[in-house]
Amino acid sequence: MEADREKLNLGRLFLNAFRWLDAGFCALMNEKGWPDVPKTNSLVFPHLLEGGIRPAEIARRAGVSRQAVHQVLADLKERGLVELRADPLDRRAKLVFPTPLGLEFDRAVGDSAERVEKVLADRIGEDRVTALRESLEADWGRPLG
Repeated sequence: MEADREKLNLGRLFLNAFRWLDAGFCALMNEKGWPDVPKTNSLVFPHLLEGGIRPAEIARRAGVSRQAVHQVLADLKERGLVELRADPLDRRAKLVFPTPLGLEFDRAVGDSAERVEKVLADRIGEDRVTALRESLEADWGRPLG
């Protein structure tokens, strides 16, 4: 079995690690009363600002299309997690804000993510998690191609 692990390419190892993190995260969110976590929320919530943010700016920061952001926003709005308000500087534009429920959701996300990382550190060691974090935060440059 150990020999098979050595043959896995880095992409597969990333995918396996993501699945482990995601399964633990979803289980913790379920415990906190959020059983149906939209995975696409990660396109929006990390970019929300206290004074609001335009959907186009969320798309730019997340590196996705405006259409993708609008689809996610429609879902999050339906769930009561975000609201859109007129931009006071340009009434034709909208700004995205978290609702009180959205702020509660965001706190649960942060707490769950922190707990999963703590469990990982307990299992593989704080030094390894620190090294992993530093590697993932490094500038890898432009992709090949």
